[in-house]
Amino acid sequence: MSRLQRRGPGCFPEKTGAPLRGACTLGEKKVGGRGKAARIMSAGPGHLGCTASSALVFRGEWGRMGAAAHTGPPVKRGDGMGEKSNGKGNGKESIDTYRVWRVKTNGEVRQSLQRLYVRLSGAVKEACKSLKEKHGDAFRKEPERFSKELIEEASRLAGLPKGFFWYAVEMWKTVAEARRKSKRRNRFTPPPVPLLVRVVNNGGRLHGASSAVAVLDTSRGELRVPSADITIRLKPSLVRAVLEDVQRFEDVKLTLQLTAKGRLRLVARRAVKQAWWNGNDRLAVITLDVNSNHGLYLLAFTFDGEARLLVQRVLKPPNTTLLRLLAAVMRSYSKVKIWEQAAKRFRERRDVEELQREGRGPAVEEALRLAERLRAKVNMTPERAERITRQASRKVKKLNDDWIRGVLKEMRELIRKLRDQGYTVVVIADVPQAESLNGSQLQRTLLRIARRLENLVLYEGARWFEPENNVSGRQCPRCGTWGVEVRRRYYRCPKCGLEWTRDWAACYNAAKLFLKACRAEKHLEALQSWLSQHPRAPTHGTRERPAGPGPSSRHGPTAARRVPRAARGGYVPAATRAEGR
Repeated sequence: MSRLQRRGPGCFPEKTGAPLRGACTLGEKKVGGRGKAARIMSAGPGHLGCTASSALVFRGEWGRMGAAAHTGPPVKRGDGMGEKSNGKGNGKESIDTYRVWRVKTNGEVRQSLQRLYVRLSGAVKEACKSLKEKHGDAFRKEPERFSKELIEEASRLAGLPKGFFWYAVEMWKTVAEARRKSKRRNRFTPPPVPLLVRVVNNGGRLHGASSAVAVLDTSRGELRVPSADITIRLKPSLVRAVLEDVQRFEDVKLTLQLTAKGRLRLVARRAVKQAWWNGNDRLAVITLDVNSNHGLYLLAFTFDGEARLLVQRVLKPPNTTLLRLLAAVMRSYSKVKIWEQAAKRFRERRDVEELQREGRGPAVEEALRLAERLRAKVNMTPERAERITRQASRKVKKLNDDWIRGVLKEMRELIRKLRDQGYTVVVIADVPQAESLNGSQLQRTLLRIARRLENLVLYEGARWFEPENNVSGRQCPRCGTWGVEVRRRYYRCPKCGLEWTRDWAACYNAAKLFLKACRAEKHLEALQSWLSQHPRAPTHGTRERPAGPGPSSRHGPTAARRVPRAARGGYVPAATRAEGR
């Protein structure tokens, strides 16, 4: 029966009421892992086009989401597929979420931080060794029992305040786990050392314990570690962001992570519970369609008596094709050391042949011409080619990282704006499976941004859902009929004549299926009413309309592009009419 399970009762904790025919399976996702999920049954397909092939499987147990709006017998967690629930994401247990800022330092400060890391890690190592000799297996099995003694011993050995070793037990356990995973290899990356942070302003403490060893002074815009005589100037934007989070969230905890290379990360941690909607409060639904070739498509609807489209955006990543091809050419030359063989080997690459089949051969030729110009300009050696390869790869990574940060910033601003207006925010992300991204240009970037978006949404107090079965963008948003492709990723409904782009329909259908699963009939009717009033909205992002007659074609079989107003029979100014004669 595929993912669509036939079952009577609804999907939410209910008391009384008639069973619902048909159901979409809903699941639970463990944050930070992909383990087994408890399945919970949801509302059925109805007229929304939710069939066995398009049923949603949501990661994230619904919990009490929508419980107050419906009636019916209670449903136990895990009933859907016979699996046990681990309790994560059910609105009752807390989920750890984070926000991280990088603190930039100069070379001199970095050396001081490296020396501080060596002192801290060495003191913890010696203190643990001393306690092992003193307590034996008792310390190895339950180090938490001896945390106070460990802190005092490490502080004495390093000659530093006890606040530096507040997480000494966690440090020792993390190092032991990391060494176990490394399987005693020589290359071992030491874990960072966490330090408590307090936030002050003009001498007054705003956040954090008074015993914290790191001080973030918002009035001076600097980060200090007084005991180690370290002062770092911070960017005003970082200070504003930290101050805003401290004032917005009372439960946020700040720590400073010090790495073995002397780098600093400021981490804000929140233990949050999944938000839930009672069916009556103001609701905002944000849908994201993650595409392996086109990046992200975003739709945001608000429901406050009526549906309103707040945002529709195409968040397209930067085009790094030329840089990646240049890196491939130079890497090939650095290996074979003969230019003609390197060019031949480059053309035989599988990804290059695929680009040529897709009609993107000019990009391949441009990369070869650019490599030729570089070779003519400098005395190209295999070593220099390898250096250019690394530079191009770093540039690609920087461009992708900047794009990810821009997307996260926009999402954070949108969620905070909606929550400040009193909306319960739900984010539905249609992320492709990792297997389907193999070999795509954006494979790692899309998987990274999906994980970071999930963390951001939970951190900001919104609800996160991720369909296991991808939502189809080929179904008509209005009636659910499968559309006919009239142009690449552009469809027309043979039944009602609606035209849409595939990414827009995927986002809209995800919002429909979410409301259907919540049995929010009023919100669903409002959403359908909005679409009836705005039939051109699904074609957002297209500059041309496909040619060919159809129920919604206004310009006949030759309408391959936007037609001037004069050709549509509209008003033409007199001067224009005179010139046309």
